[in-house]
Amino acid sequence: MDISNPQDVGAAFGAMILGGAVSEEPPPPDSPLGRVRDFVAQYGEEALKPEHLGAAQEGRPLLP
Repeated sequence: MDISNPQDVGAAFGAMILGGAVSEEPPPPDSPLGRVRDFVAQYGEEALKPEHLGAAQEGRPLLP
């Protein structure tokens, strides 16, 4: 993060308020975002539907 860049500072502040963090590292594979990224890598973006995002957040399997 570049603290002289207002966008970086704003993103970090927003993440902090929401209880998160800005990272340039890939998400853990067992996190909801990591599971969605794995699904997209395997089946493509066209296969991703809103119900997949809900399933990832709830810890349910992501089925094609």
